Amino acid sequence: MRINAIITRIIRQFFRDKRTLALLILAPILILTLMNYVFSEQDAKLDIGVENENIQKTLSSLQKEENIFIITKEEAKTKFKNQELDAYIQNDNNDINVIVNGSDSSMNMKVLNVIKGAISKKMPNQANAPKLNIDNYYGSDDMETIDYIGPVLIGLFIFFFVFLISGVSFLRERTTGTLERLLATPIKRYEIVLGYLIGFGIFTIFQSTIISAYSIWVLDIYSAGEIGLILLITVIIALCALSLGMFLSSYANNELQMIQFIPLVILPQVFLCGLFSVRTMVEPLQWISKFMPLTYASKALNDVMICGASFMDILPSLGILLTFTVVFAILNILALKKHRIW
Repeated sequence: MRINAIITRIIRQFFRDKRTLALLILAPILILTLMNYVFSEQDAKLDIGVENENIQKTLSSLQKEENIFIITKEEAKTKFKNQELDAYIQNDNNDINVIVNGSDSSMNMKVLNVIKGAISKKMPNQANAPKLNIDNYYGSDDMETIDYIGPVLIGLFIFFFVFLISGVSFLRERTTGTLERLLATPIKRYEIVLGYLIGFGIFTIFQSTIISAYSIWVLDIYSAGEIGLILLITVIIALCALSLGMFLSSYANNELQMIQFIPLVILPQVFLCGLFSVRTMVEPLQWISKFMPLTYASKALNDVMICGASFMDILPSLGILLTFTVVFAILNILALKKHRIW
């Protein structure tokens, strides 16, 4: 009888908490559906620049599948910088020099495979085939998998842990009555949000600094950019996660409900932020990724650490991240209205 009482209480508790019950069923379905589209890779059309018509003819078998166009080396540099070119091919006597973008390992492998395939079709006799020299525009030949995904992982871990800790901490401020007592005073709602952002933000600066320094100097993850820019990006990522965590905590009644936001808010961003090649995903997912903060966090870190980008190069990504931060903070101010008792 006592066991039956426990079972009955648990069942009733689940039926009273409709959100937990729905999440138990819908979250796995949502994530599995997302993974189905993420890992059903489609062929991304490559953008390959060539020096002259002779090389273009050599790659004639790729004309329908890839974008092959004649450009100068200076034009190629500009396109590499704007991430509009996957490879540039030049003639050097009997050799063919291929400069791959180097910022995306999956695209690098595809570029080399399609170029080698096109040359072998055009020149099936291997004895007469030109020598293929490969070089990276960004990065180096010694880069390993962790060097390519390292920038994404740094941004992801900072975002995730700051989101979780800030959300639970702000929730605890509510459940212990601290926030209600603050709201009973003449203090403005925006002052509360700003105070919490700055207070928690001080600790996120330390966290971002330690994680970035450890990743680069201890784990030896490849970095071609300035450490100061990396720290700036990680601090902005932490502030964005902080404002998002505080906002969503307004709609949770306990720590379990706060954790329930992870499969809905964090996991989709993990799949769409650049950890997996977004270019090979279906077009709707590519559009959805543009509305996620981690997409711009990963891009900024990748641009600095792998491409050696300057502050002006990453300014658009930082601007979008700061916009997300401000929007979440404003939504948090509005959400606090329902907790004010006067």
